[in-house]
Amino acid sequence: MPNGGWLVPEATDDKLRAVRGRTWWESEQVRSQTGSRGWRSYPFPMSVDVPLGELLRYSNLRARVKFHQLGLSDPGGIGDFVDGSVSGGDVRLLELEDVSFFSLARHFAVEFERSSRREVVFLVVHFENGRRHEDIELLFERDGTVLVSFTLDGGNPRGLEHAREHAEETFVSAGAVVRWLEHCPADEEVDQDYWSVGLSVTDLKVTVGALCAAVKALRPVLCTFRGESGPDRRGEFKRRVLEGRFAEILGTAESDWLECKAKLQIGGPDGNDKLTKAVCGLANGHRAGLLVVGLKTVPVDGRDVVAEVTPVLARAHTAERYWKIVDDHVEPVVRGLEIDVVPVNGGVLVVLSVPAQPEHTKPFVVTKNGGTLLFQRRGDHTVQLTSAEVRTLLAQGWGR
Repeated sequence: MPNGGWLVPEATDDKLRAVRGRTWWESEQVRSQTGSRGWRSYPFPMSVDVPLGELLRYSNLRARVKFHQLGLSDPGGIGDFVDGSVSGGDVRLLELEDVSFFSLARHFAVEFERSSRREVVFLVVHFENGRRHEDIELLFERDGTVLVSFTLDGGNPRGLEHAREHAEETFVSAGAVVRWLEHCPADEEVDQDYWSVGLSVTDLKVTVGALCAAVKALRPVLCTFRGESGPDRRGEFKRRVLEGRFAEILGTAESDWLECKAKLQIGGPDGNDKLTKAVCGLANGHRAGLLVVGLKTVPVDGRDVVAEVTPVLARAHTAERYWKIVDDHVEPVVRGLEIDVVPVNGGVLVVLSVPAQPEHTKPFVVTKNGGTLLFQRRGDHTVQLTSAEVRTLLAQGWGR
């Protein structure tokens, strides 16, 4: 167990370990262990979703070309282990970005129907993250379970205390829950720290691209260099508020992830409208966000910055009242929404945390007087969307 590694796997998954040898960097090791490639040509069945079967084979071919260009061992085509219990291969995100897990699970269901010995089908998805190469392993099991595992090198234990919280919030947008998150320190065999992450995909409507985007978003949060404060300003801001370190948040500018209200008369039409507008706008935004009630802002150089802590009446601003207003007027349900009430000088601050939402669950709308209103957080403002803007966003992937 790594030092300080209280984040340990909930269970050991032999199937995950069995296919880890098929990663980008370990193909030569598997080749040497088996004495040969250990794989034989085995095309995916074509009786269901012919285009997807062809796409997988093409993506595998392009991945093999990339291996060759980098001077790495050829991982081979889509294939199966000799005993036939596991099948899969390496592919690129470029071809699968818009493919949903539902489509893949439906396609692989044929694998299980045609072979009673088949237990697992896997894909190792390769993609670029800036100048880094990343890969994630997708595991499709006979019972319909979809598991994911990956590692992030350069892991920094600085954020260990909040690492799981970060990961769970990040993967809301990818329809996945964290099964394990383990920090592994450098040792004689590994020259740098890394994180080992395991997920379970619970919403099959999400795409492979959405999952990989979440992996990209998690890296800068967990993998900063030792001693750095890290780029996750939203997470740092939230912790400072919850811990009462208010002097450290003064001067922070409102942004696409932060909206502040000095007060809200919730329970009345104006206060309810402002609350639901803000939550709807953040849910329709492009990243996770915070709404903090009890912080006054002032304009500085064209931007509104936090200038003063202005606690609101505790009795009137309970988490339950906020929950009811949001639940009654924002549709669909905002996944992963958290509401924290922070006592301050006889009053409270209210912190609403809105994780990034899956694209297929958008748009979020505010229901009012039998009609619907749509808002989106853009920069440091929340704007109401026009019909033309909604059509454009739907065409770009909302609701799919």
